[in-house]
Amino acid sequence: MGSLPIARAFGYWDVHDHIMFLQDGRQLYGVYFEPPSHLHYTADDLLRRQSTLATVFDLVVPDGETLTTYTSLRGALDEDLADTRRYAQTCTDPALRELTEARADLLEQKILAGEVSHWRFFLTVTVTPPADARFEVGSTPAVQEVTRAAEQAQGLQSAAVAQLSAAGFAARPMTGQDVYAECFYWLNPGWPQAPQFIPQGERELHSLRRGRPDHLTFLRQVGATVMDNTESGGPIVGDRFVAVISLGRLPEYTETGYLAALTDTLSGTYYVVVQATRENDYDVSNELEKKKGDLWLRVKAPGVVPNGRATNLLAEVEAAQQLDGYESRFVAGVSVVLIAGSPQELERMKRQARGNMARLRAGVPIDYGYQSIAQYRALAPFAGGLSKFQFQPYTSSVVDLFPPVAPWKGFDEGAITFQGRDRSLIKFDLWTPRTRTAHWAVFAPTGSGKTVLALSVLSAHLTKYDDAILVVTDAKEDFRYFFKTLRDSQIIDFGYKSGNQLNIFDLAEGETEPDGTKLSAILSFVRLFVSEPADPKEADYEDVAMTEATMAVYHKFKNRGRWPQLSDLEAMLGTIENYTDSGKNMPAVVIGAARSVGIRLRKALGASPVAPFVDCQSNVNLHARRIYLNTSGIPEGDTLMRRVAHHIVKSVMWNRAKHSARATPKFFFIDEFENQIQSPRELGDIKDMLRVFRSFGVSLGIGTQDAQASQHFGGLMDSFNHLFIGGYSRKVVEGDERTPGVVDALSLPPVMKEKLPELRAVPGQYAEFALLVNLGGGEGRVGDIVQVEESKLALWLFASGKDEVAKKDAYIAENHGNVMDGVRQLVHDLYGAGR
Repeated sequence: MGSLPIARAFGYWDVHDHIMFLQDGRQLYGVYFEPPSHLHYTADDLLRRQSTLATVFDLVVPDGETLTTYTSLRGALDEDLADTRRYAQTCTDPALRELTEARADLLEQKILAGEVSHWRFFLTVTVTPPADARFEVGSTPAVQEVTRAAEQAQGLQSAAVAQLSAAGFAARPMTGQDVYAECFYWLNPGWPQAPQFIPQGERELHSLRRGRPDHLTFLRQVGATVMDNTESGGPIVGDRFVAVISLGRLPEYTETGYLAALTDTLSGTYYVVVQATRENDYDVSNELEKKKGDLWLRVKAPGVVPNGRATNLLAEVEAAQQLDGYESRFVAGVSVVLIAGSPQELERMKRQARGNMARLRAGVPIDYGYQSIAQYRALAPFAGGLSKFQFQPYTSSVVDLFPPVAPWKGFDEGAITFQGRDRSLIKFDLWTPRTRTAHWAVFAPTGSGKTVLALSVLSAHLTKYDDAILVVTDAKEDFRYFFKTLRDSQIIDFGYKSGNQLNIFDLAEGETEPDGTKLSAILSFVRLFVSEPADPKEADYEDVAMTEATMAVYHKFKNRGRWPQLSDLEAMLGTIENYTDSGKNMPAVVIGAARSVGIRLRKALGASPVAPFVDCQSNVNLHARRIYLNTSGIPEGDTLMRRVAHHIVKSVMWNRAKHSARATPKFFFIDEFENQIQSPRELGDIKDMLRVFRSFGVSLGIGTQDAQASQHFGGLMDSFNHLFIGGYSRKVVEGDERTPGVVDALSLPPVMKEKLPELRAVPGQYAEFALLVNLGGGEGRVGDIVQVEESKLALWLFASGKDEVAKKDAYIAENHGNVMDGVRQLVHDLYGAGR
């Protein structure tokens, strides 16, 4: 009893060639593994994986060896936000910098409160050499013996990695640094990061202790952290309070994903440790037969009154014998290790962990202070110890103790950091080499937080990519306040009361005639007013006529100092009689088609309400890097005017993509995207844009309330690598005989039928979305449930509700029209000094 350097209590010897050697002659190897995302497996899918997981235990764990899995939840660190703060520091836009710093502050507060964790999964397996090849710390081994032992363990390690990979896990062997780091974290739980491990061959003489050379041994590197075992509530390791809660028994019948119930809603620093030692099949058979014989005499022997308990035990033994030869038996135990910074935090974690265990039909959880000391030593990674609370399930139950699915960890680096529903950090970036395109889509019903999500993603990426170009089109004016705060931004309003005019025929400086993409866009624009005939032959004649007239009108206005406009095209259709490239006379049917198109095009000219906006010269110069194209001024039911605006929007986006440096990131976002696609021609235009956008460094985002609209997108859906799906109702998610549900319409994993209706949106706090990312390479879409949470400053800046806008406008007016000053004052008055 008392305080002692904790490293002395463990039998570590050294790490050689990534293998741990223990002082008693055994070796251990380790494997990091990542279970697949839980957004892809229903309960039925997990049951089907049981046989695959069983092979891991049967083939990886030989008789008498122990497999230990560690599900590690470690409290996140301030360093996890270092890249976000770095982006903010290098951002030249003060509004973006302030919004990003406020988002980082919000996440930092949650980290300091212990509400955010990182998940990590690894396993260790013991390797016990035969008696004639075993050496211990007391007898110095030859170099060949150590090398041979390490190679044998490495061979078993490679086989374990192969079996885990076959079972659907991303697995890799642990290096010497990994082995050292996991031991270090266990023995030094208060340290944020493990130092660099120094292998034996690189160690230098450090000092002389008691007249002997003192090398930097493995135990010395692990540290001399003091463990105080006098505290009745559990040991104190360094500056951390530790407790271990073990299952009092394992239930006879476990459930797939058993461990998920143990880790539900946990936050802070935890280890869920599962140990399983495989018993010899021959010894198990003999033991069962012996038990059956003893029980038979107490139950069925002549003249014996059957004992109720013995009768039940006999039935269990006979049932177990039926599994003999089919399933292996293990000695297994499950414990939860809690590491806290204070006694109060430890009590909170205990209550949560005990509550989770109570739901598992595993008896009363064993939680006693002095028991925690022994368990903390026995469960240490690579120490080769055994839990004192172990029971004897068969393979079918043991595989349920293995974590089959896990939270998605996101990317190694991201423009934005989300918090997952399980309180883990998920870094996300539209630009990643693991995806084919950077296009993204948001499908969410009204009131689910779609606008805040889009603005969060866009503002984060503009902060990281400081020179990026942004073009947004919006039909609800939700983005106006955001653009008002940006430097080098421009707002263009569409509608009958707007004075802004943009000519669809405009070309970039230096160009004299349209290329194929521009020509296709002009023809699509004309088709808004000239419907396509049902007869394909007549449609072809009209296309030829429009193409020739368009090229001719550009040639006519080549040196006139202005671009042609729609009335010029109408006039050309009425006079053209020759092909522009050869001068030959057009056939009468083509001339007739040209006259017909010109006559029908007349309804968009003259006194037509749309004429001032479609037959005009541009009166605005789109020079800013951040452009907001606002279509909220168009009446809701005016489909024609809305489609006119969308065609002009696509023209602006195309010009920005083509005439900006390819290395410059470009972010385009189209809200209410389903309004873009009303005809096969428009679908073809969008497909062409997406194909070209990838070459020009564009990330196109779309937002829509109606997931059914995606059925009109056709193959477009494959171009969107990142999907955000909001909380649709169960009826909309599942659909019916006439209308396919969201899951079928978007080709989502079947488990999403359960997940989507559960997504929550808490006004003023956060909104949940299912994030699915297509990584390609046969992996399909991966992802998780993310919580989109913004600072109060950002929420009020992004807010678009009627009452919120009225309050915001009043504060902005008080601050002389300065949006950021007004919103900042509003937040201060409502919440105090915080952001």
